[in-house]
Amino acid sequence: MGAFSFKRSPENQVGRATQGPSQNADDERILRYTVELFRQLGITRSEPDTVVWDDGMRPDLVVVRYGEVKLPRSIMGRLTAEDWKPLLAPPMIYSYFLLLNPIRDYAMRLFLPLAIGFCAVGFDVIQIIRSSQLDYVWELNLANLVILLLYIPVIALYVRRRWRSLSYIADRRAADVVGREVLLAALEKYGETISATGYPLKRLHLWPTVGQRVERLQEEKA
Repeated sequence: MGAFSFKRSPENQVGRATQGPSQNADDERILRYTVELFRQLGITRSEPDTVVWDDGMRPDLVVVRYGEVKLPRSIMGRLTAEDWKPLLAPPMIYSYFLLLNPIRDYAMRLFLPLAIGFCAVGFDVIQIIRSSQLDYVWELNLANLVILLLYIPVIALYVRRRWRSLSYIADRRAADVVGREVLLAALEKYGETISATGYPLKRLHLWPTVGQRVERLQEEKA
């Protein structure tokens, strides 16, 4: 199955679902809340006019970008539009304020550190090619191996920490807009809803879990 999409009509009136069942009244309210947050946050880009329920999205992912509010279909109907409202603020802040230049961000956070490491290894390789001493070649090979074994985990931890910090920053700024208690309550309910889908609450990837986001907000509150 593909994504279910609700799109507002050009006259900003209630539209029809482009796929799937008849329109959901919650979709209209989600769009209205998104527009309210857009204006409240001072985002000057085009306001979203479409709610998409995507089959392929993780249940803990919310995306507000490119004129769409993209939500996981596995959560569809489990939360009300009012529940979604506070949850929309962090991804909006993340997309429109923290990732103003995604290409530059990726280059600075990932490719630049990797390039530095590979340049160091490349220099050693050149020395190996030029060298006629077998013992020296063996020592350089061993040094390269040690560098790679140490450098790759360090880069992985660095990138993971940097990406997670962006999510925490977005939550903190969203809490200032919608209210810390409101956001905490919404995230806690969101986490319970995700758990009910059978999706693992603990897993390894770049972004923090909903539970970790709740813990960080609670720590900052204290």
